[in-house]
Amino acid sequence: MAWRSRTSRLCSRALGSLVAGVLASTAASHAETRISPLASPTHPMDGLTADEIRAGVDVLRGAGKFGDAGRIVFMTLDENAKDEVRAWRPGQAFKRRAVATLLNDGRLYEARLDLNARSLVRWDEIGDRKPALIIEELMSAGELPKLDPRWIAAMAKRGITDFKNVLCLPLTVGPVVDPALKGHRLLNVPCVDTTGAGNNLWGKPIENLIALVDLSARQVVSVTDLGVVPPPANTPSHAYADSGKYRAVPRPIEISSPQGTNVTVEGGQVRWDNWSFHVRLEPRVGAVLSLIRYDDRGTQRDIAYQLSASEMFVPYMDPMQTWQFRAYMDIGEYGFGVLSSELRPREDCPGSAHFLDLTISGNKGAPIVSRGAVCIFERPTGDPIWRHAEMINSTVETRPNTELVVRMAPVVGNYDYLVDYVFDRAGNIDVKLGAYGIDATKGVTSRNMSDPTAAQDTAYGTLVDERLLAVNHDHYMTFRIDMDVDGTGNRLVEDRFGVRRLTGEGSRKSLWQVETRPVATEGPVTTPLNAAQFRIESAGKTNKLGYRTSYQLMPGHSDTSLLAKDDPIQLRAGFSGYTLWASAYDKEEKYAAGLYPNQNADVDGLPKWVAAKRPIEDRDLVMWYTVGFRHVPRAEDWPVMPGLWHGFRLRPFNFFDRNPALDVPPVVEAKGAK
Repeated sequence: MAWRSRTSRLCSRALGSLVAGVLASTAASHAETRISPLASPTHPMDGLTADEIRAGVDVLRGAGKFGDAGRIVFMTLDENAKDEVRAWRPGQAFKRRAVATLLNDGRLYEARLDLNARSLVRWDEIGDRKPALIIEELMSAGELPKLDPRWIAAMAKRGITDFKNVLCLPLTVGPVVDPALKGHRLLNVPCVDTTGAGNNLWGKPIENLIALVDLSARQVVSVTDLGVVPPPANTPSHAYADSGKYRAVPRPIEISSPQGTNVTVEGGQVRWDNWSFHVRLEPRVGAVLSLIRYDDRGTQRDIAYQLSASEMFVPYMDPMQTWQFRAYMDIGEYGFGVLSSELRPREDCPGSAHFLDLTISGNKGAPIVSRGAVCIFERPTGDPIWRHAEMINSTVETRPNTELVVRMAPVVGNYDYLVDYVFDRAGNIDVKLGAYGIDATKGVTSRNMSDPTAAQDTAYGTLVDERLLAVNHDHYMTFRIDMDVDGTGNRLVEDRFGVRRLTGEGSRKSLWQVETRPVATEGPVTTPLNAAQFRIESAGKTNKLGYRTSYQLMPGHSDTSLLAKDDPIQLRAGFSGYTLWASAYDKEEKYAAGLYPNQNADVDGLPKWVAAKRPIEDRDLVMWYTVGFRHVPRAEDWPVMPGLWHGFRLRPFNFFDRNPALDVPPVVEAKGAK
């Protein structure tokens, strides 16, 4: 996993990488963080500004709730009620509230703040729950093993007595089931040898050795040493200078807007083609898109109230004691927004893109600006959005497709993710997750598959280099999809495909029909996704043909967890057992594994909420879709992985009266072109 710190007082601008919760580089670059003056919020869904963060911290200090020893984990917008936000119009006043989670003397607290009144509305201690990790803990935990005599002795067995090139990587421990350890704030700490590593920190793991660290007591609880494994000889670089440079440098191919952009970005409000929506950035989930609407020939129609990431579960498939705990909640344990890396013009995004900054509260309360955390751009797809060539009368009509992309790039240690929200001119919304970066690696004894130990070494992964294994693992990224199709009154329907036997005249014996039924109560959708299609219908709006207007959820990657239901890591990630869930709307229910998944051994989040079996037919409801995929590594993933994309689509289904892209203009040839 990864952590990117931009704190001006703690470590100025520290860049680190965590592998599955690990701080991979304490050799951070230090540069004073510049905080530019930020305007006051102009929309009720705007993220907190620097001034609002300062005001919230002042309220906490004035109430005696935040002293020098306190640390802020997250401070985020406490959204206004949905009906207030939907009714708001530009120029009207709106309430501003914040919610903050804090650590004080090892205890977790939650504060509710009224930023307009500059007052503390609520202050609660949150029992024995553990919040996401903070940069101080990650920076310091990696140094604690180097002071422990048990760990020093284990390193000496490996011939390492000078630790200047030893980087220790704090990892979250997963659910804590041992009663003796409950109540402690823990990290597991393995280490890597960075000698000759260059830009690749993952090539020389110091295998079979791990320290369990108590963050509160700042001491090593235990050291596990399963025996010495000879390290790999080399760490290959993925820098261009070391690539071999075989292929010729191509002529530039660019996405450009020579006559100006078609995208309008004003604060967090985005307009493009017939689309409009609001985007803000949060430290936990990253980009949040709200109030997604489509201009249907002069009428602004609601499609979705909110769309965002919710949780990411990444379990590794190795039974060894030093690996089996590795089952990370990248969002709830670390934070996708905090992990977001700066997007680079002309490499991560076109040079003409709009770039948005993320303002968050540092752990000590000072506002921090993360530059270029989101980019917004349009691009031609090279495909037609529709076409028809008619041979009978020799006519051809075809229209080019273009898209609008909203992108962020959380760097979760060895993994780089791209999260895209893509809008096209036919009313479709694609949600895409791109997996990039470097495999998490494990030291083994085999050099190749002809070695006698190869079968044993590769039982849970793939050799990607001599003495280096990439371990099998899963990714389950759950998105929260709050649809408001033509208003808040909606229902989830299943269009099941029923086979009908034919007994009449002719040789045909069977066909299928669509049998539609609404889902009455919340819960997981147990109908196989290939046996039905799923739509969110309006409760009261119809198109001109009398069909309820709706949007279809078209599945993409939809693997579900194969782990045993009583496995502790699966219990806290119950959302990964099904691809699609539906729940009654509750603005407090945002995170699929619950508010505090770190070290949690209890069932929380989606499985807990939907146990109430609240009615959802013709009401305000939320869908949750898990983009699930299994990663069996391959040689081509090393030393850096080519990107692999996954996702799903939201598609209009009888939402419009006709093809909404019918009025897309044809391409106009430049004067004199041939």
